[in-house]
Amino acid sequence: MANIVAIIPAYNEEKALSDVIEATLRYVDKVIIVNDGSVDNTAEVALSAGAELISHETNLGKGEALKSGFKAVGDDSIIVTIDGDGQHNPNEIPFLFKPILEEGADLVNGSRYMNGPEENTPAYRRVGQKVLDIATNISAGINITDSQSGFRAFSPKTKNVFRFKDTGFGIESEMLVDAAEAGLKIVEVPITVRYDVDGSTKDPVTHGVGVLFKITKDKIVRTFKK
Repeated sequence: MANIVAIIPAYNEEKALSDVIEATLRYVDKVIIVNDGSVDNTAEVALSAGAELISHETNLGKGEALKSGFKAVGDDSIIVTIDGDGQHNPNEIPFLFKPILEEGADLVNGSRYMNGPEENTPAYRRVGQKVLDIATNISAGINITDSQSGFRAFSPKTKNVFRFKDTGFGIESEMLVDAAEAGLKIVEVPITVRYDVDGSTKDPVTHGVGVLFKITKDKIVRTFKK
């Protein structure tokens, strides 16, 4: 079986991180925590729980954290990305890498909405996500039900595909666009999520508008370059 490495971007995630790491290590060979300028004990917790640590001196954003994580992984590894706040269920990690091992998938997107509306998703949040799903699908020419999911798996051939141009949370859409443009096989699998542990510091409306603007701008730029 291929080497599997989990990358967890973390910004002030000391509360839930230890449990996430310990559960994730049941299914992967290595966990890399990218400590993105945290001012709490994220780094210490990560090391104590058995993870490898990459640290940014200042908070650079999720896109930069993923970029650092991908650079640290070998070219022959399957990569799993999972959030460090406990929203995702590490027990579902095998569902993510299974299509890579058995179906030749390149990017497996964990979707909260693949089997219909997710009951616990706040209505205002889902409306914004639906708009971003449509914009991402139009830009990439794909049909994804959860474009903003951070719970994903990547085959080794994706390693050098991503631009990591977006430093923030727009990185989720950008990676789908990059994978689609590279002709990679993208599939989705259903996942669950907890919202009672949502540690996001971003206002969903402001975040959604910002990501939508970046998707649209990126689409225009790429169109004119062709």
